[in-house]
Amino acid sequence: MEYVPLLHRVEVGVNNRLRPKVKIFLVGLFIIFSLVFCSWPQSSPEIDPKEVSELEEYLIDFSKKIEGPRLQTGSLPADLSTDKFFSILGNYYPDKKTIKIVKKYPVQVSREGESYVLILCDKGSKMALYRDLGSTITHVDFPYYREGKKIPCKE
Repeated sequence: MEYVPLLHRVEVGVNNRLRPKVKIFLVGLFIIFSLVFCSWPQSSPEIDPKEVSELEEYLIDFSKKIEGPRLQTGSLPADLSTDKFFSILGNYYPDKKTIKIVKKYPVQVSREGESYVLILCDKGSKMALYRDLGSTITHVDFPYYREGKKIPCKE
């Protein structure tokens, strides 16, 4: 039997006990980093984050411009569509450039109660960026993009 110094036996024993723990630690670290980086909202290459955040302000402004006249003239048409919405908005909203920016995105508008619901979708992934109730004029009701939520658009 070959003599192995005690110090060498202790080092080998420690290394053999630590190897599985180090492997488990590294695998755990990999899983944590994977979850963190994969769960962040992924931007479509067609989304300009600056423009999308500006869209939220435009939708708030649209609500203000539509709700004022709606309260004076009565309810919106019963058969309100996206085209009719932008036609009505064009009468009250002076900045036609802003309307064109919003219309670059798929937009769905329908009547809800006495007001409207506007859903603005991402061009590439067909996910809803915002869902706005026209009756609220101080904020966008469902800022899906800002909250990192992935809600599909209904065609």
